[in-house]
Amino acid sequence: MTQQTHADNTPRTAVELVKLRKRYDDNEVLKGIDLNILEGQVTCIIGGSGSGKSTLLRCINFLEVYQEGEVNVFGKTIGYGMDEQGNRELLPKSLVQQELSEVCMVFQQFNLWPHLSVLENVMAPLRWVKGVPLAQAKQRALELLTKVGMEHKAEVYPLSLSGGQQQRVAIARSLAKDPKIMLFDEPTSALDPELVGEVLKVMQELAQEGMTMVVVTHEMGFAAQVSDQVVFLAEGKIEEQGPPSKLFNAPSSPKLQSFLETWSSRNGAAA
Repeated sequence: MTQQTHADNTPRTAVELVKLRKRYDDNEVLKGIDLNILEGQVTCIIGGSGSGKSTLLRCINFLEVYQEGEVNVFGKTIGYGMDEQGNRELLPKSLVQQELSEVCMVFQQFNLWPHLSVLENVMAPLRWVKGVPLAQAKQRALELLTKVGMEHKAEVYPLSLSGGQQQRVAIARSLAKDPKIMLFDEPTSALDPELVGEVLKVMQELAQEGMTMVVVTHEMGFAAQVSDQVVFLAEGKIEEQGPPSKLFNAPSSPKLQSFLETWSSRNGAAA
């Protein structure tokens, strides 16, 4: 994928996780995650149910408050600062949102506003967040709908669309915020099988354009074809990570081998 670089041609780190830990009461879901994601890179996170995949993604966007470690986005620690005594403290929500202005998340559920048309849904962040004038916002929204193949549905309402169409509109709405990093939390899991391909195609095109993407997915074929690195989580830890050719063709971890065998038996084909 296309990667942005420093002056010395080394890729810039977009997301860095350092000893990241997340607990819910006595249940530790993430157990010291270290992960580096470069700008322009597609990272797919795979693993079984309860392995911590979605929690990891939500910690990057600070939708979940992590207790230990760091989430750094373009070098800034997200969610925490230091008080006058040098102790770590939570930052105000408004400041966290400002620091995450270049990060967008696409969820399993589409979260479109049902009372707004498709066009109005995509215009919303342009108008309400960025303050773009109406005519300019409409033009940009139509461009983004064309990008995801949904311009012909601009005037209809979300409930008249298929799940795949709604997800493509949700992606267009995220793109309206001009993100540098896009997080995808199993974006096809709520879709009927015949609709999965149209969403994955849009995501693949974004990857080819150099969008930095972190994707929690159960679509092993997509992860194998599109990702630069695959991260396999098991019981809140990174069990194995590396290029997809290595993880899917020659996994070294017995847990990953078992996971892929189970996936293949359920889906009738290897990744």
